Amino acid sequence: MSQTAQEARGVTLPAREPFYSPEIQRELEALRLPRSIHLNYLKPLKRTPTHGVPAADLQLRSYSVRNLEFFADFALRAAYYLDLPARGPVPLPKITERWTVPRSNFVHKKSQENFERITLRRLIQIQDGHPEVVQIWLGFLQKYAYYGVGMKANVWEYSSLDVSKEMDEQAEQAKASIDERLKLFGRRSDRVDDADVDGLIHDNIFKGASGSLAPMGTYGKSN
Repeated sequence: MSQTAQEARGVTLPAREPFYSPEIQRELEALRLPRSIHLNYLKPLKRTPTHGVPAADLQLRSYSVRNLEFFADFALRAAYYLDLPARGPVPLPKITERWTVPRSNFVHKKSQENFERITLRRLIQIQDGHPEVVQIWLGFLQKYAYYGVGMKANVWEYSSLDVSKEMDEQAEQAKASIDERLKLFGRRSDRVDDADVDGLIHDNIFKGASGSLAPMGTYGKSN
């Protein structure tokens, strides 16, 4: 039988007395964890879709399965608290890439070595989600992105048959707001216009600085 270091040395450590009394210790063990903490040890909760209409597909990619599973779990929990029905994460076929290169920097080196890179992927689909809520969900994931995990999202938006008229109205509204800023584009607000130039030409201070008020034939000559 294996012995501990203390038993092998013949040293007996004093027993540690509990900090709390036995009654308080039993009460603490009987307490239930808060629901928010208890849910971290369970699978993510999911909302039930009503119509099953796809709103967004989020594809997660990583070289580490641990980082990938962690962030997929985080994305599902965020979707639940935003009231977004989510499906997944669905494992997608992994991407395997291989390279064969010389073992040294000598171009005619005969011995070679192989490198391999495996990309793991997961797919999460949002259904029956409002476009604004979906954008909030994607922005939240982008803000708190986990290292080593890439994201690619495909978002679908559904509009009425008069979508062309709505786009024209939005373009007119955008044009009105842009025209106010384009007025000063490429120009200075304190630039000199034609009226200012005419006033400078007939200004006595300007004439004196240019030598127009000096006696004829004496401007520019030194004694």
